[in-house]
Amino acid sequence: MERDAIVDTLNDLIRITEDSHLGLQRAAEDTDDETLKAALNDLSAERAAIVRDLQLQVAAIGGAPEATGTLLGGAQRLLSGVKAVLGGRDAPSILEEVGRTEEETLRHYDAAIAADLPPEVAEAVAGLARRIGASRDRLELLRPQAA
Repeated sequence: MERDAIVDTLNDLIRITEDSHLGLQRAAEDTDDETLKAALNDLSAERAAIVRDLQLQVAAIGGAPEATGTLLGGAQRLLSGVKAVLGGRDAPSILEEVGRTEEETLRHYDAAIAADLPPEVAEAVAGLARRIGASRDRLELLRPQAA
């Protein structure tokens, strides 16, 4: 895979991970459940760290790292804000929405891993995907408590 294709792949991951970061941050702001709020804030901070890791990888191979999320992610956060104003942001619905977002994030990582990335880049991306998967599993453990 050529350098530009590697940079594009990593920048796609930066955008989707930034969407996850901002979505988790928004969800934490929208809940009154202190346990859920703390967990979402922790996961949001972890996503921000993953974004930084990806940005460093892009820079290390001579690319220009992305700094923002996607337009679709922004629209989803706007919709979440409207739901919060209208009162549809209880803990179970927040966990449902965050779970869908995390699954979509992992699909992007799986696609990147399946691409023809250099082994060291693929290994790094796989490690980040494992961190996101562990976070998703942590959120699943909160579902029974939120119901």
